[in-house]
Amino acid sequence: MEFTECVKERLTLTLKSGLLCVAFLVPAAALAQSPETIRGEEPNSTIVAINSDADAVELKPADQRKVTRLSNHIQSKYQVPEAKARRIVREAIRNGKRHDMDPELILAIIAVESTFREHAVSRVGARGLMQVMPGSHRNKVRKIGGARALFDPAKNIHTGSQILVEYLTDHSGNLRRALLNYNGSLGTRSSFPDKVIRIYRGLQRVTVEG
Repeated sequence: MEFTECVKERLTLTLKSGLLCVAFLVPAAALAQSPETIRGEEPNSTIVAINSDADAVELKPADQRKVTRLSNHIQSKYQVPEAKARRIVREAIRNGKRHDMDPELILAIIAVESTFREHAVSRVGARGLMQVMPGSHRNKVRKIGGARALFDPAKNIHTGSQILVEYLTDHSGNLRRALLNYNGSLGTRSSFPDKVIRIYRGLQRVTVEG
């Protein structure tokens, strides 16, 4: 399938340290991946540094309200159990603070990539909530305990967030290109950025309006 780049629009991506303006390239056609779920795999628990570090990031009262609003939305829309939804939202907020990124953006990627299934595996081998490719990010995956550790929500979100931040840096804050790179569809015509951005905006409204 051949793809082309189209017109640019602007989106303001709110970061902890300020506002970052990012350019959009509007895709002309859709490309979707549907991850399958492997239920027999268990997370690798030999590396605990990520979980300990996450616990060190304190959630303020405003963050707790955000956890409640976003987790309620995720429970309702994606049929995710309450405890699981709250844990995922908490990890998104902690990693948002750690990487100066909106947690709603992290959650939007999870929604599109895996629909909040922590054991999801795509047809090309991407794993977990944020569908991280072990072969493409060997060093990061090794640091969290190997490919099986990607089924642990905290480690997966930590790794996926790191990858996205690097792509945003590589593409000078261009969120659309960073998302295409994240999805492995850079240089192609893909619906992935539009899907993520649409959900991202919706989750921002949930945060504000409840």
